[in-house]
Amino acid sequence: MKYANFCDTGRNNINIGDYLQFLATDYLYSLLDISPDEIVYLGFKELENYNGEEVVFPFCYSIIDFVVNGKIAISEKIKPVFFCVTLSTIDKFMDLDEFLSDEYNFKYLLEHSPVGCRDEITYNILTKYSIPAYINGCMTAVFPKYSGDSGKKVIFVDAPKALLPLVPDSLLDDCEFSTQQYHFSDSDITDYRKIFNFVKTKYDYYKKNAKIAITSRLHVALPLAAYGIPVVLAKDNVDGRFSFIEKYISIYDKDNYYKIDWNPSVQDFEGVKELLIRHALGRIQNNIDKVVLERMEQELTDFFKQRTITTEYRESHKITHKNGHKFDEYAEEFWNKNAPIKYALWGVSENNSLYWKNHIESNYPNAKLVAVFDSFREGELFGLKYQHPKKITEYADVCVIVCSVGAGGAAVQLFKKFNVDKSRYCVTSDCFITENDIRKVRIIAE
Repeated sequence: MKYANFCDTGRNNINIGDYLQFLATDYLYSLLDISPDEIVYLGFKELENYNGEEVVFPFCYSIIDFVVNGKIAISEKIKPVFFCVTLSTIDKFMDLDEFLSDEYNFKYLLEHSPVGCRDEITYNILTKYSIPAYINGCMTAVFPKYSGDSGKKVIFVDAPKALLPLVPDSLLDDCEFSTQQYHFSDSDITDYRKIFNFVKTKYDYYKKNAKIAITSRLHVALPLAAYGIPVVLAKDNVDGRFSFIEKYISIYDKDNYYKIDWNPSVQDFEGVKELLIRHALGRIQNNIDKVVLERMEQELTDFFKQRTITTEYRESHKITHKNGHKFDEYAEEFWNKNAPIKYALWGVSENNSLYWKNHIESNYPNAKLVAVFDSFREGELFGLKYQHPKKITEYADVCVIVCSVGAGGAAVQLFKKFNVDKSRYCVTSDCFITENDIRKVRIIAE
């Protein structure tokens, strides 16, 4: 029996936090002294038809990427060990009850139970269907505490722009800006170690240089907290996938930004980290008595459920990659349901293109998609060729809906540069603080 891990998501535009979850699995393997030649690395698209040697595969990811035509599509040669599953994104594409009422899906999850859940929503759904489950949170909490010298820099990583008026001046003196969104070439994906090394280097930099991190990203906040670095986690809208993290650190939504503690203490969660690791290693090796494992799983579930809830969790499908509510607010102000409207999409992905088209055209039946824009993608979508965003100026009578986090900042700058009226565009993703924003604040202050 060999072991397996993910090596790529099959996407060029990635959030490197996804890959940190893969590195967390590699870290667990290192604790078991499992050598690289015992590990089979598989891309997302390979799981359905994998036909190699049987492998034990720790799953620390959403299951949505492995559902085809409504059914879980994972090769029989793969023995999944579900640690950090979330079902809260399944509802982007299908009804959750329909998914779990499907006989195959139900039996598959039951056969490979207990299912470790990243969030309480997933736990409640599975237990409702009598599928053994427990709350595990995210495995990026297991990285060891950093023992080197403390960093000197304030690092903003995709920090919401709405925070800017509230950030103390003392945190703007020696600050840096980073992002979790990057574009990688096909050759980078083929040689997955390039991306693994890039991600490792990025987090090593955070670990050694940050005296505090300000971010909207779960996979920045949690691993940095595990390293022992103070973190401010702020996100305009918070969905249920983040629920578990309140046991580790505070999370603030936009309505509570005024409550932010800008000098957060470092929480000590070495005890639960040790429990997570001990439990994970036992499940991977299948060498701990079932009663002992169940006791550990109950302890983890109790740990995450006994927390102070300070935020209101929105439905994930209204937040994750979609932010349909932002479009709804924009369209209510500027669009007429009965009028013909030409629109374009900027930054849609394979995960959300159909969602956006259906969401827009079901609410505005006279809307017509006439163009798609992207800085990196080539080919076609819905019979339309991808065009570079600089071509937007050629579509004077078209409303542009910006759908991705990576495109949000660039879109705002482009629309401002060409004085595009606000009725002609909607940025649905969160916009983040940049170095230019800080420069403007300092100019005003002077």
